[in-house]
Amino acid sequence: MGDVMDTFAGRCRALAAKGARVVPEHHMKALLAECGIPVPRGILCASREEALRAAQLLGYPLVLKLTSDSVLHKTELDGVRTGVFSEAKLIEAFDEMHGRFVSEKVPGYLGILIEEQAEGGIELIAGLQNDPVFGPLLMVGTGGIFTELMDDVAFRSLPVSRDEIAGMLAGLKGRALLEGYRGAPAVNMKALVDAVDRIAKLGVETAALYESVDFNPVIAGTTGAVVVDAKMILVNNKTEPIAGYEKPRTQRLGSFFKPASVAVMGASSTPGKIGNVILDSLVNYQYSGTVYPINPNYDELMGIKSFPDLASLPETPELVVIVVDLARMPEILDEMARLGCHNALIVSGGGKELGGGRAELERTIAQKARELDIRLIGPNCIGSFDGASRFDSFFHSHERLARPPAGPMSFITQSGTWGCVFLEEARITGVSKMVSYGNRVDVDEGDLIAELASDPETRVIGSYIEGLGNGRKFIEASSMAVAAGKPVVVFKTGRNRQSAQASVSHTGAYGGSYEVYEGVMRQHGIVLADSFHELYASCEALALQPPARGNRAAMLSNGAGPMVNALDHFPRVGLELVTLGRDSVKAMRGHFSFFYIVENPVDVTGSATAADYEYVIKTLMDDDAVDIIMPFFVFQDTPLDESIVERLDALSALRAKPIVCCAAGGEYTDRMSDALRRAGIPVYPDVARWVAAASALSQWGRKIRNHGK
Repeated sequence: MGDVMDTFAGRCRALAAKGARVVPEHHMKALLAECGIPVPRGILCASREEALRAAQLLGYPLVLKLTSDSVLHKTELDGVRTGVFSEAKLIEAFDEMHGRFVSEKVPGYLGILIEEQAEGGIELIAGLQNDPVFGPLLMVGTGGIFTELMDDVAFRSLPVSRDEIAGMLAGLKGRALLEGYRGAPAVNMKALVDAVDRIAKLGVETAALYESVDFNPVIAGTTGAVVVDAKMILVNNKTEPIAGYEKPRTQRLGSFFKPASVAVMGASSTPGKIGNVILDSLVNYQYSGTVYPINPNYDELMGIKSFPDLASLPETPELVVIVVDLARMPEILDEMARLGCHNALIVSGGGKELGGGRAELERTIAQKARELDIRLIGPNCIGSFDGASRFDSFFHSHERLARPPAGPMSFITQSGTWGCVFLEEARITGVSKMVSYGNRVDVDEGDLIAELASDPETRVIGSYIEGLGNGRKFIEASSMAVAAGKPVVVFKTGRNRQSAQASVSHTGAYGGSYEVYEGVMRQHGIVLADSFHELYASCEALALQPPARGNRAAMLSNGAGPMVNALDHFPRVGLELVTLGRDSVKAMRGHFSFFYIVENPVDVTGSATAADYEYVIKTLMDDDAVDIIMPFFVFQDTPLDESIVERLDALSALRAKPIVCCAAGGEYTDRMSDALRRAGIPVYPDVARWVAAASALSQWGRKIRNHGK
């Protein structure tokens, strides 16, 4: 195979050198055949005589295809004929097509590829893509030429295992077609997985050559799977460069969370100014390190000595918080290097978001910081928070933004706004670390997740992202966290895929899409959320409750309506309403009055007491069919007494199965929900967050089980 690949690579480079965009199909088919990927037999013909000889070798029916090293979409040039069953039809079709392509001077025209016509079956697409974020990817989907219309595709980063390929196919909406729909026979799944597996291996070996590759359609039937059409789009000098692979860099990141000393460059005496608010938070609240205000216009600020510059400080600060014009950063970095200071947190904006020369300024800052061994967070961010050291660099007053207690959750975000919301949502459960990293000229998501993976104070990591600079680095860091037993929960925004009508391939049309992010992240055990509030709910549940053994949920309530509403969400999040064991039903039927509904979901009615809830939850804990217990509380119902907190605390402490609750209402409901949270039991105010939290526990449990295999 080595010689075959070398020959093919040389051919591709020669094509690219002369400006060709596409590997001619007969060359692609020859390579696929060498790799053991089934393709129809075919012969490239440049004359009627060659076409007639090809027909004698191949037999009828035949397919005729325009072959070129420059045409991207042959159907747009009426370049395909199918169902050619006779010599007369062959001559008619060949003469018309060949004559037209020659007279029209079709770019890169090489002839007509004459092939056996494949047998019918289920049409799929397989694809390879060199994604600018994640690198080489595999795609599979249903629909053949209607791929974008069906919008039923799955992505994984290469390399992939056969089990992962089988999982991709099983996860398609069109999987019923593969299994045999309405009496149709099932396709040969082993042969289909074999073909896709070989395509994936080819994708790894040829990754340097292609921008994208379509194998479309792949026709799957009862006897096998065959690639009917194959198109490789070559890499050229206009192709967006793939992000260079870099391992996560965690050197010196601890100083952003527990610095012994902090200099605030741009400290101010003016209330409301950013430099004033940051200094106030560090000097007048719980942070216990040494604080050095830097402003040449003051001798003293907030009762402590102010300094004109870094060089005037009595010691080298462990961290510099910067709120001055970004244009000063190159000189500040030089001064930091002379003093041996290695960490700066740049709150200041005014970078690439302003356009013009500011993007170049950011590149200069990034390069200089790397050369001087200085780690930077920002610019254009609110910075970091540490629940234990009580350090924060926020320009939000404590009266307006409550800092949470120390806790098990950490959160990293491109949006400082969502960082603020996360902190206040966590007012009871608590936060280990939060970082708003802004324009990430140096420290990025991958670095931060890798740091948190080894942080003993962090149990779960949440991440809000709009896009990634280095996807493979992010995935490696997340895999490190997962391997350390820490779930990573991601909410990725920017999901609307702009239809790429001008895209050169079906696979390429999905470049940068949410489908790519979703497929790659799920592949590596990342828990995905569909909103910020679902992200927070998932983080909290994962921090407080044990992972679920499966996705089988049991629900109970003293008011049935919200449970019915929640069931509408189950298919979306992969939860199953389980049928309770007969022993459980029998026990509850014998214990309760006849008007209690003791099947799942269990309705203990508006007369339910805390003792009734306790009995049902104990019963569900003993039921092997149940993986997750989901109580809803109508705290407005007077019979439900406040001993429910103590009773659930005792049951949750058993750590037998996760308990995830929901309750909606006013002041009294909020007070009871907070009491349960203080006992380590998550409670959510709406059903979307409730089921998302339960689903996260199910997904994490599945990842743990699979990781142990």
